[in-house]
Amino acid sequence: MKKTLSAILALLLLCPLAAGCSQSTENASDNAGTSASTPAAQTPEAGDAAETEPEPDDPYASRMAEQDNLPERDFGGRDFIVVGSDEEGFGVYITTEDLNGEGVNDAVFRRNSTVGERYNVNVVYSGIDTYSNLSTNIAKAVKAADNDSFDLLQFHVVSSSGSAMKGYYHNWYDIPNVDFTRNWWSDSNVDDLTIAGKCFMAMGDFALSTVGRSYVMLYDRDQSKNYQLEDFYAVVKEGRWTVDALKAVCSQVYTDTNGNGVEDVGDYYGMGTDIYSNLNTYYWSTGNLIFSKGDSGEQEFHYYSEHLVDAYDKCWSLINETPGIYKEGAHKAGMRLFSEYGCLTCNAYLDGTISFLADFEHDYGVIPYPKYDEAQEEYRTMVDGNHEAMSILITETGDDLDFIGLMSEVLCAESYKQVMPAYFDVCLKQRYASSPEDAEMMDLCVNARVFDLGYVYDNWNGASFWFQDMLADASHPDMTSYYQKKAKVVEKYYGKVVKLFTGED
Repeated sequence: MKKTLSAILALLLLCPLAAGCSQSTENASDNAGTSASTPAAQTPEAGDAAETEPEPDDPYASRMAEQDNLPERDFGGRDFIVVGSDEEGFGVYITTEDLNGEGVNDAVFRRNSTVGERYNVNVVYSGIDTYSNLSTNIAKAVKAADNDSFDLLQFHVVSSSGSAMKGYYHNWYDIPNVDFTRNWWSDSNVDDLTIAGKCFMAMGDFALSTVGRSYVMLYDRDQSKNYQLEDFYAVVKEGRWTVDALKAVCSQVYTDTNGNGVEDVGDYYGMGTDIYSNLNTYYWSTGNLIFSKGDSGEQEFHYYSEHLVDAYDKCWSLINETPGIYKEGAHKAGMRLFSEYGCLTCNAYLDGTISFLADFEHDYGVIPYPKYDEAQEEYRTMVDGNHEAMSILITETGDDLDFIGLMSEVLCAESYKQVMPAYFDVCLKQRYASSPEDAEMMDLCVNARVFDLGYVYDNWNGASFWFQDMLADASHPDMTSYYQKKAKVVEKYYGKVVKLFTGED
């Protein structure tokens, strides 16, 4: 299915969901055997340049032009088996039977066809019904030294960390052909999930849920104009989108629509939210980390700080003292209210826009969660704990690791090129091809993701969910006393996490 890049870009401009491509093999041998610990060059040589200049009005043309520099192989029709949990329905992001006219489905089909034709392989998904059953099967495979049932593990990150803690996964830095410096891998693999040169669970674009379950905010552009509010995109790009800015908007927007003098479902709110991960995300968006790099340059447990106390107090006031905030215990309550035109903004994750806003008639935008203040340099967000992490079972050896590494790398690369533009387009209802500003904002939101080691390896034993529990409590528990009560237990647990990487107590 080889096509010239110019033809691909022409198709992409006509219909961004229809693009498919194969990589140039010009420099295929340059990076044979490259692993995550010996990254390939980021910038292609002049001879690898695109055949035509990217179209300036196509915000994703540069993706299509990027070379992966992987070696060429023929695997003789071998299956590449990906195993995951069926609980979240992410199998449709891994493989699909045929083209059906639906954007993401067709992009997944074309990606797999590109990889399949290039390497003579078949991408196969093997779904297991629940997280717990999948964890049980992983344990059985390790005990039986099974290296045939599946190649790549891809499932619920918080659950998967339990298997990692048992030593069931390979270090990604030992896997050939994997280059964490490339755009299709999250920077957090190196910055946040590596200790002592080891990374056991990786985040790449083949695991589309690592993007889809990213937390963002949606805002109703039509209603923001009706309320004569400043353009939210401008506020974000100028670094002025903060917790205080959101609080000001919510206070200004609330309208007692039904006139009963009570804040209830019949009114119009500045923001809608549930009380779970919607709230948890403010921990990271305001500049906090459970693990961060210490003086040694390695990741260390650093949950509590004066900044955390200040950020918590600010967020608690936003959620519990601000007129115009609607919060509810039901999951996705904010997205639901937004889809019914009941609020100006909502806390949401990206793939929620697909299901909740299919019939939404207003113009809307996607923006990041607010920062702590304007001095905070970057916007940040978390990805819901049900997103997939990529791991390789310790039973895999030799040539199998070469195969798995190569397939993981090329599937991430082709996902970055073919699936991500289709996915982004669906999230913003077919507007990306004609709106570079929307594309810029979506990229900003996705690049804001932080995969905190303390969250990724939480396994429901760490501190990752404290923030949401406290923010949901209108009695305003004191952050310092709350932490002091739980510190010893959680520090002991995270000590075990560090030992996984270093082998030291």
